Amino acid sequence: MKKISFIIYIISILFLNFDAAYGQQDVQFSQYMYNPIEINPAYAGTKEGFIMTGMVRMQWVGIDDAPKSQTFSIHSPIHKNMGLGFTATNDKAGPLQQTMFYWDYSYQIDIGFDSRLSFGLNAGFHIMNLDLTSRDAYHPGDPEIYNINNRFLPNVGVGLYFYTYNYYIGISAPRLLDQNFSPQSTGQALLVRHYFFMAGYVFDLDEVVKVKPSIVFKYTPNAPMSFDFSMNLYHERWGIGFSYRHEDAFVGLFQLFLSQQLSIGYSYDYTLSDLRHDSYGSHELMLRYDFSKRTDRCRPVKYF
Repeated sequence: MKKISFIIYIISILFLNFDAAYGQQDVQFSQYMYNPIEINPAYAGTKEGFIMTGMVRMQWVGIDDAPKSQTFSIHSPIHKNMGLGFTATNDKAGPLQQTMFYWDYSYQIDIGFDSRLSFGLNAGFHIMNLDLTSRDAYHPGDPEIYNINNRFLPNVGVGLYFYTYNYYIGISAPRLLDQNFSPQSTGQALLVRHYFFMAGYVFDLDEVVKVKPSIVFKYTPNAPMSFDFSMNLYHERWGIGFSYRHEDAFVGLFQLFLSQQLSIGYSYDYTLSDLRHDSYGSHELMLRYDFSKRTDRCRPVKYF
């Protein structure tokens, strides 16, 4: 386990100090399909009422200093054509910790009888903390081994979200500004722009059984494009499915509807990389409460 912890530490140093080092940096959740506001501000307020969602993720369980993430979001319509949202996220991986607070605004217009287009904006900030000196006792005084304490990084983002009664399409860049938070003049610790494309469709198998395939493409400049594909089957009281994250993991998904408003979810990631030999996979819990009232438990709009 110490060996794996050391590997994560070395990756952090390489990622944060090489010039023009890029990668997937936004916090990753396997149950993204239940909380799209994480990646697209235009989703805010597109439901019928006030929505509250919390998620906790424990990645690569059994490996020291593996990533741990928590997020909490709320959003609601505030007018027939407007919505507001807020998301707070904390993520820790080895010596790096980032806390994010973002506020979302959306404006929706009617496109047809049952379709709408939402325009979204968000604004917020990251607070970055990095503790490298305590991890390296062999190179005291090395300028490339440094700490960052409560670095404040403001940012803004945009998104579009088209949705109907049973399908949706969205595109977004939730962090538009590239940020260099390295204190060294020669190094670049970068938070770079991410682009997301998402889509999903709910098929009616009968009056109570639904099938929903969905996909998210993720692109970061100078890094390979990746994607998550999921397939979920929903019944009146439960949902079950799977997801595939490109070259990273197979994911099992389960959701239980305790009432028309309250649902809980669980996902398990089976890691495809070599880390699978040293970890017990990744676990994620989700709790969601929908304050709107509905008479039809299986409306497709419930699932996105």
